[in-house]
Amino acid sequence: MSDFEWELIATNDEIDGKQRLSVIVDDTPALLIQLGSFWYVMEDVCTHDGQPLTDGEIIDGEIKCPRHGARFDIKTGVPKCMPATQPIRIFEVSVREDGLYSRPYSEKDLKSMQETNELEEIEGEGASESPSLVPLDLNPPEPESSELNLDERGLPNETAMLDALKTVIDPELFVNIVDLGLIYDISRKEENENEVVLTMTLTSPACPAGPQLISQAKAALESLPGVNEAEIKMTLSPPWAPEMMTEEARDQLGIF
Repeated sequence: MSDFEWELIATNDEIDGKQRLSVIVDDTPALLIQLGSFWYVMEDVCTHDGQPLTDGEIIDGEIKCPRHGARFDIKTGVPKCMPATQPIRIFEVSVREDGLYSRPYSEKDLKSMQETNELEEIEGEGASESPSLVPLDLNPPEPESSELNLDERGLPNETAMLDALKTVIDPELFVNIVDLGLIYDISRKEENENEVVLTMTLTSPACPAGPQLISQAKAALESLPGVNEAEIKMTLSPPWAPEMMTEEARDQLGIF
C-alpha cells in the first residue's frame, strides 16, 4: 500500500468531455489521460531528453514524444521505443463522486507492474533479451590498413573516416553515430592535410553520453594513419530528428 495521501487532481467539470488534462500530483507536473473507460496519470516528461509529452500523439495505449519519437506505455510508463530507455513515473488514480484523485505508487507496486509488463513482452516476442547498457570503449579498434579507402595522396578519404566513426556506438541506443545521423560534415584542414575537422550533433542537448561520444569520435579518427589530429565541432543546428537516421538504424530502433 502506498504511504502517500490521495489528492484531488481534477474535478468532474474539469474532465468533462476531455481525454487529456495537465495536472499536478505530489508537486509533479503530470498528464491525466483517458483510455476507454479508465483514467491514467503519468509524469509529463520524456525520460530521453526531459521534454514534455503534453501534446504527444496517443496510439494503441502509447504516448509518443513529439520531439524525438520515443513512445511510452501509458499504463506502466515503460519505454516502448528508442531513443528512450528509462520508464516514466506513473501514479495511482481513484475515481470519486467529486472528481479524480491520485497519488504515487508504492515502490513495491510499481516494480510489480513493470516486471509484469516485461514478462508479457518476453512471452510475446519469443523471450528475446534486451542488451544491457555498457560503458563506451574510448579506444576503438583500428581498421586494418588493407580495408582503408585512400585518396590519391595515400590519406584516408571520407569513406574511410566514416567507417572509423561507425565504431562509435551510442550506449543508450546501441547504434553507431553515423547511422544515427549525428555526423554533419567531415573535412581536412587546408593548412594541414593531416588534421581533420568533424562537425557533429547529439540526439538532444542534454544527452548524457555526449562527452563520451565526442571523445570516442576523436579517438576513432586519430587512429587512422595520416590523421594526426581531429577537431570535433558540436552543433545543434539543425537539431537532430529521427528522420536523419538511416533505414537500418530506424528498423533497429523500431521507428517507422
